[in-house]
Amino acid sequence: MNNPAEHALSLRLNIPNVVTAVRIVLVAPIIWLLCHGGTGAMLLAAIMLCIAWATDGLDGFLARRLGQSTLGGALFDITADRLVMTPTVILTIIIGLWSRTTGLMPFNPYPYAAIVIAGDLVVLAGVFSFIWKRRTRAIEFPAPPQIARITYSFQMLTLVVCVFGVGPDILLAALMYLTIIFTLLSFYYYLRKGSYVFTS
Repeated sequence: MNNPAEHALSLRLNIPNVVTAVRIVLVAPIIWLLCHGGTGAMLLAAIMLCIAWATDGLDGFLARRLGQSTLGGALFDITADRLVMTPTVILTIIIGLWSRTTGLMPFNPYPYAAIVIAGDLVVLAGVFSFIWKRRTRAIEFPAPPQIARITYSFQMLTLVVCVFGVGPDILLAALMYLTIIFTLLSFYYYLRKGSYVFTS
């Protein structure tokens, strides 16, 4: 980030940020469809989750391609990821979509859900801590480790398989375990690389 504009926290109206905003807007219809229930509603919700997943990579690609990468946009992107993930995971638990992996994970699905949601909350806390401290002094935002991208893909794939209701139960359980492993690894590398956001 050598361009001074990239260090500004202002959120500009540009194509990458509009794509990110679409991801956040999709949360409302996804939640509505999950609450509505029914095969058609679940299918649409899963398709929208796929769109949210696809646009996660698209906004970053467009930002680099169009020369519109900014710090504000990067923080917006990270926040959007968490806003898609956490409410959806919580709601899928409430309506019982994880019941088919009962017996394949102890206390199903709470070990999976607790780790994913805790990871999301820590990331959001880091973003807000950074923004708060940035008001009074210069502080560099730690770029997410590469494993964070892989982790988000596992998280979204697991969620999509759950909502779609496709594949054998053992597949969904395996994805849940892989998501737990990658989320813990991502959490470790996030804190190792950027713990100063909380402590400095």
